[in-house]
Amino acid sequence: MLAELPKIKFEDETKPGWMAVRDSAGRAQKPVIRCQCGVNTGIGLHHVHADGTVTKSFHHAAVDHFFHNGKRYGHVPGCGWHVFLKLKDYDLGDFPPEE
Repeated sequence: MLAELPKIKFEDETKPGWMAVRDSAGRAQKPVIRCQCGVNTGIGLHHVHADGTVTKSFHHAAVDHFFHNGKRYGHVPGCGWHVFLKLKDYDLGDFPPEE
């Protein structure tokens, strides 16, 4: 399933959506996703392409850990939402996955 997310602000109650993030020097950072359940989450292991396509799929896993490239990651369990994301009106550039 493809979910096209609107650009939102942190103070918005809209869900789901994506939020632009900048560092203290004003440089664009990888966006934050607000899940359908209302939780804000980073997408460090995903690739955000310049056209707003996010690869691989977004999964707000309902378990307390997962493995990626042999490394274990722990997190607060999510709602289980599993979709492919397209960030509408995205214009922050290309952000490859973080290792």
